[in-house]
Amino acid sequence: MKLQDRSPSSRPSRPLQVFVVALALHGSTTNAQTPTAARDSALTCAQDLDAIKQRLEMNYGGYTVEVKGDKLRSYQDTVAALRKTAERTQGSDCYFVLDKFIHWFNDPHLFVYQNTTVDTAETTRRARLVQTVSLNEIEARALFIKRAKSLDPIEGIWYDGPLRVAIVPDTGKSKGRFIAVVIASDTSTWREGTVRARFTRRKDGGYDADISERNYGLRHANGEIYKRIMLRLSPGIWGKAFPIAAADSGLIDPVDVHRPTIVERRGTVIVSIPSHDPGLKKKLDSLIAVHQKELTSTKRLVIDLRGNEGGGSFMSDGLIPYIASEHLRPSRLRGRDAMMMSSPDQIAYARRAFGSDTSRFVRTLLERMQAHPGELVPLNDTTLPPEPERLPPVIPGPRRVGVLIDRGTVSASEVLVLDALRSERTTVFGQATAGALDYQSTSIARFSPRESRWYLGYPTITRNTKLPLDGMRGVGIAPNVTLNLARLSDPIAEVDRQLAHRGSAPH
Repeated sequence: MKLQDRSPSSRPSRPLQVFVVALALHGSTTNAQTPTAARDSALTCAQDLDAIKQRLEMNYGGYTVEVKGDKLRSYQDTVAALRKTAERTQGSDCYFVLDKFIHWFNDPHLFVYQNTTVDTAETTRRARLVQTVSLNEIEARALFIKRAKSLDPIEGIWYDGPLRVAIVPDTGKSKGRFIAVVIASDTSTWREGTVRARFTRRKDGGYDADISERNYGLRHANGEIYKRIMLRLSPGIWGKAFPIAAADSGLIDPVDVHRPTIVERRGTVIVSIPSHDPGLKKKLDSLIAVHQKELTSTKRLVIDLRGNEGGGSFMSDGLIPYIASEHLRPSRLRGRDAMMMSSPDQIAYARRAFGSDTSRFVRTLLERMQAHPGELVPLNDTTLPPEPERLPPVIPGPRRVGVLIDRGTVSASEVLVLDALRSERTTVFGQATAGALDYQSTSIARFSPRESRWYLGYPTITRNTKLPLDGMRGVGIAPNVTLNLARLSDPIAEVDRQLAHRGSAPH
């Protein structure tokens, strides 16, 4: 990936280039044992908590910038309480203790990464314990049709590539518990009728999920349903195949739910982007090229970012000319203020993420980090004058653009929302976003050489040192026009209707 895709200083018009770095075990712990999630670590749960706490405080800018005064006392009280819990917690249940610690920060880019590697013997043992249910797709469809008026939002047929499951109530269990029964497998080790996942509905409308991977490794996830047909299981998304309303058809790819789609409804072009995965940039660019005539001639364009899981903000650069206007409103965020914590993990990350240190950007960043260990240093060279803002190219059509967002619009997709808010021809509709741009660009580090089941996922870049002032966490990015999405049978149609009766976005 080129530096201009990653350095926030390289595109002043879009100062925050958000991206996610895949698992890379770095720092002083890379010589650890081979991961085997089925085995208990050599550490106790209390030792795990102490280790992940130490690693977080060393790498996470949010701790250094914000955990002070009353917040520091709250943090210390939380850690003390969790340590008591950890002292009586054994085995894999320690994950939930670590997860509660991480969630205290309320940062979407901070998480416990779960390593689901298991050895052959453990895979064989778990395979023998898998529950089997007599259910195929024809029977599942008939069941969903019969119970159409009483279905829970999670009930239905879902897919993830070749994997297809029917999510049905867990018979004999209390209300709100569901199982995912395989009706078409993605591997020979999982047969039709086997139970691949379990879900428990929470009071907030989400679901606690226990998901078995192909190798029978177990992953705990937070399940959230967006635009009625996307089940986000971060990391990962399942798409709904049945039943779906006509208003929701065409908004996700029928094979890979992550892929963008472009459809036309009554003359309005709808671009749906469930993911900003950098690997999908070519797919979106190809769709834009194929539909260039429709995009330039349509009176109205709707970009659906509901439930977008994030990834790389440059993924949607091809849409910017269709969103931008000749005169742009001021940017809310300034990339020149971005900072990075200096630590061995962070220095390794900078070398890996930003390219060769033969470039001036990387070389000077590393010099600053090495000269100030344990401190926040500017991401950009502040001795250089700021580059003038380079305005994006503008394609005259469409005349009115609507961007639809919700609380699942996160990370890199929020950069596109900020671009939309700057345009005089674009209106943002829906609900406030997740608010994940205070701390961004994720890395994953091992927090102990003696722990191989879990790792620390943390954001590497801090937006500025004034946080939480003007921060996004818990607030998100507000739309121009708020919509109660839960009460709208067709949010896309509502956005289109309002676009037809308005000019540009309100100032």
